[in-house]
Parts: sequence; C-alpha cells; structure tokens
Amino acid sequence: MADIKEKQAITRGKEGDKKKKGKLRENIESIIIAVAVAFAIRYFVVEAFKIPTGSMAPTLLGEHKNVKCPNCGWFFYADRQSENAQCPNCQFEIRLSAYCDVCGSRIRYNWPAWLWRKGYCQKCQVAVSWPDLANRIIHGGNRIVVNKFWYKFKDPQRWDVVVFIYPLYDLTCKNCSTQLPDTEWHEGIRCPRCGLTKFSKQKKNYIKRLVGLPGEKLQIVNGDLYINDKIQRKPAPVQETLWLPVYDSNYLAKEEDAPVWITDGDAWQTHDKSITLDTLSRANSNASLATFGRSISDQNGYNSRTGHTEMGDTKISFDVTLLKGSQLLTLVLEKNNDIFTALIPADNADKKTRLLRNGTIVVEKDIGLQTGHSHKIEFSNVDRMVSLAIDNKEIFAFDYDDGMVPDQRSFETSKICFGGTRIHATFENIKIFHDLYYTSLSSGTWGTTKPVQLGEKDYFMLGDNSRNSNDSRVWKFVPKKNIVGKAFFVFWPLNTIKFIK
Repeated sequence: MADIKEKQAITRGKEGDKKKKGKLRENIESIIIAVAVAFAIRYFVVEAFKIPTGSMAPTLLGEHKNVKCPNCGWFFYADRQSENAQCPNCQFEIRLSAYCDVCGSRIRYNWPAWLWRKGYCQKCQVAVSWPDLANRIIHGGNRIVVNKFWYKFKDPQRWDVVVFIYPLYDLTCKNCSTQLPDTEWHEGIRCPRCGLTKFSKQKKNYIKRLVGLPGEKLQIVNGDLYINDKIQRKPAPVQETLWLPVYDSNYLAKEEDAPVWITDGDAWQTHDKSITLDTLSRANSNASLATFGRSISDQNGYNSRTGHTEMGDTKISFDVTLLKGSQLLTLVLEKNNDIFTALIPADNADKKTRLLRNGTIVVEKDIGLQTGHSHKIEFSNVDRMVSLAIDNKEIFAFDYDDGMVPDQRSFETSKICFGGTRIHATFENIKIFHDLYYTSLSSGTWGTTKPVQLGEKDYFMLGDNSRNSNDSRVWKFVPKKNIVGKAFFVFWPLNTIKFIK
C-alpha cells in the first residue's frame, strides 16, 4: 500500500514538473513571437525616427530653441546654433546664447530647467531670469512615425515628406582608418592615404520633401518649382503648412523702430489690436489705403545666421466689420510690376466683386459683404495664382501663368495694402504670410541655374528650410531603391503632435 502511494506521489511530481516546464516554455515562446512581430512591424510597416537637424524647419524640427519674443510675445522656433534671433512679427533682436552676456562663461541651470526655472553664471554670479533662460535652452528634435509599407502599393507623390537613405556614404578605410565623409560609392574607389580599396560604409537616413519625379525636367526659378517648363503649385493642405508668418496684429510690440502700417490720411485710427477706417462722411471717392511698412523676405525666424531674399508670394487675412452705408472694400497685392486689386462691395452697393490686374478687370463674381457682420477675408498671390476667400469659401482663383519659364531675378518686390472707398470698417486679426522660397545655394548647384533631367528611377528632394538644407541641390538625385517610407505623424514632443503635410 505504501509503495502504491509513493508511486502516485512520484507520478504527480512528474506531472507538476511537466506543467511548470510547459508554462515556462509557453511564456518564452510568447516573448519570442512578440519580439519577432515587433521587429517585423519595424522592418516592414512603420518605424519611429528622430529628426536630427533643422533642414525641414519649421515643418519638422531638429534640435532647436523655443523662443518667446520679450517685445511682442510672439512664439517661434530657432536653430540650436543661433546666438541671436529676429522676431518675424516685430523685428526685435533676441539674445539666444548659452553664454553669459557679461563675461562669456557658460550659463548654468539645474535640470530639468522647466521645473527649477533658474539660471546663473558661476564666474560673475549674474542671475538669468526664466523668460531669458527659456529662450536659450536647446530642445530635442521631433520624433516621427514613418510608414514603410505605403510605397509598396503606391508610388511616391510630389510634395510627400519622405525618409530615404542618404545617397552619399561615410567611408572608413579598413587598413589605415582614413575617413571619407559624404562620398559617392563606386567599385574600385581607393583610399587617398594607403591606396587600398577596402572600406566600411556607414549609411544615414535623411528626411526631405519630394519635389521631382522620375523622368522629369526640373528647375527652381525665383523661389518657385518648374517641372517640364510648367510651374508646380502645391496642394491646399501642403500650401497651408508652408505659409510662413510675417505679422500678426494680436501681438502688439512694446517698441517699434517704424510704424507697421503707413496710412494715407487721418481717416485711419490705430488701436491696440485693430485698425479702423472711416471715410463715410468724406466727399473723396478715391480709396483710402493702409500699406504694410516692412519689406517681405524669406525670413522665417528659424535662421538668423544668413541673409534674406525679398520675395513677392504673400497672403493677407483679417476679420472686417463694415457699418451700414459702407460701399467698397479694397485689397491690393503687388508683386514686381504686377498689381492685383480686389474690390468687394458692401450690401448696399454694386454686388459684383472684381479682381483687377494693373487696372483691367480680369474676374467678376456676384457676391458682396453684409454690413453689421464680421467677415473673414483672405487674399493671396502664390505660384502665379491670385485667390480670394470670404468666410473660408473661395470666391475666385485667377491663374496668370503664361506657360513660360521666367528669367531669374536677384530679388523680388512686394506691397500689401487694404482699405476702401466710402467705408466705415474695423479690421482685426490682421495676419500676413509669405510662401516657402526655394533658394539658389550657390552658382552651379543642381536645378537652380539651369534645368536638370531626372532618370527613370530618380527623385529630387528639397528641405523646407531651403536656405539651410543639404539636399538634391547639392548631391543631386535619390535613387528609388533608397526610399524608406513616407513620414506621416509627429508624436513627440507632445506640444507638436500633428499629421505631416
């Protein structure tokens, strides 16, 4: 009897050991499968990347500084290497250096700075206030998600933001360790020091906006993109992303070197965040206009180390309220020798909204503004297209492209005006923007001084931070095999979460 019980106990022990081993094996297999799935997803479907540089700013940010202007309160981003920045809104010069203004020693602060909010210089004991210190601290780059599966079913499209393998390599000679950065690889390349042909190759991922497709002829002229001798306009979501702010009336400057708006008479009254025009009681039938007092360049606030180019692709938007009896609202966008004037009637006048080009009517629409109500107005001239929208509804889009590639210009001029005839109008939320301007980095760069022809498996990439971007203008094409995927989402930092357009 005892022998039987002993045998039963041994049997139960073995079964328990088998169960324990089975559960352990099951857990290990589950972990292995989960890791394998994670690697498969990362390799084939989506992958997270960190933006290292500011070549796509301000659309995507590398390491950067968050800047709040002490003169007007405007918030913008600046390059991590910037020692100073100029506020796009009020042109105020802001100190961004990580070093003490008194003795030049590095400013010290406890990490995390947002918690302690104090900075000081150990050498001269000068304290740095938090608003000043906050403008000087370097923040990490955006973290994005890239869809690596997208281009398995669909070809890359113009204006996509794309991650790809940089077509040049960082080479290191396996014999003498000589380094050859940014080198085009080809069989038989020799080390300039020892003459051997054995190298280790280091790949780098880049992110840019795709602008040129296989088989196309591409050229950049006066900041615009031309494909096969025709101007390429950006889709509406992309264009909205690439409008860069110049001025916002909601951010009032404490100090101004010159007036923002130059008016042509005493009928204008400037308030803190609005401007009023009253010519209802005046006999003069000519339009009274306020003109933006600054030249508009490709400055975006991010770069302060380089010069800027005057440009003409601009947009103005504002909210306007007309009192009863008002007749005609007037807007003017001038680019070089072209003057575009939008005339928008009020509800007690001629109901035809008109666009004039150099004094000649080119568009007429049966629509007007209702007095006593606020209307949002947007008037833009971009990529040789003039558009007017009222209350977020497009009224007209006038295409004045003549089908010809224009001559290169060293700079362009622009002027922005608004006002009206026999009118009492209050203008609020006045905002001015300029378009992205693709620059010529230097003579001889690809696609800038003359057209460049893409091969049947080549793509042309440009950075949104055109003035400071190492892109296809420098190293030419990206082969199709180097495309990694489409960037579609920013997930970090939390205050920059967005879909990428």
